[in-house]
Amino acid sequence: MKTKLLAVLLSLASLTAFAGPPPGAGPKWADKADKEENREERMEARGDRMRLMMVVAISEALDLTDAEALKIADKLKAIEEKRRPLRQAMGEAMKSLRDASEGDQAALGQVDANVAKVLEGRAQMAAMDKELFAQLSQGFPPQKRAKLALVLAKVGHEFKGGGKKGRR
Repeated sequence: MKTKLLAVLLSLASLTAFAGPPPGAGPKWADKADKEENREERMEARGDRMRLMMVVAISEALDLTDAEALKIADKLKAIEEKRRPLRQAMGEAMKSLRDASEGDQAALGQVDANVAKVLEGRAQMAAMDKELFAQLSQGFPPQKRAKLALVLAKVGHEFKGGGKKGRR
């Protein structure tokens, strides 16, 4: 039964992998508004794939039933929806900081405010991580909660690119 759920989830992920313009799509994609819309679609598809990978990793590590895995997926989606505006605000603040670091006069006056936004955003993300763990681990015995904590740490590290280097 679990392999059937994983197969369905992976097929859904493969469908989202094709978001965006086809190769050689032509001038339609040259328009800036279209590019921005396409970027948002790609980011959403990437988030869906990351969430799917997390559900699969948690399901395998905790040996969850299909119903439990679907509940985990729903909880993850709800928390990610709360994270999205914060992540976007932090991204905009970081863009402004990059612009300021390159000498953009308009961005220079906003440096302190943007640094504060990024630092506050990181603190809010940490609080959301605690909320995520509390929601996902609800009802699990201590051993499964420990496994869940390890999986969340590992998957989070890999999403940030840490799992790509230095491991042998």
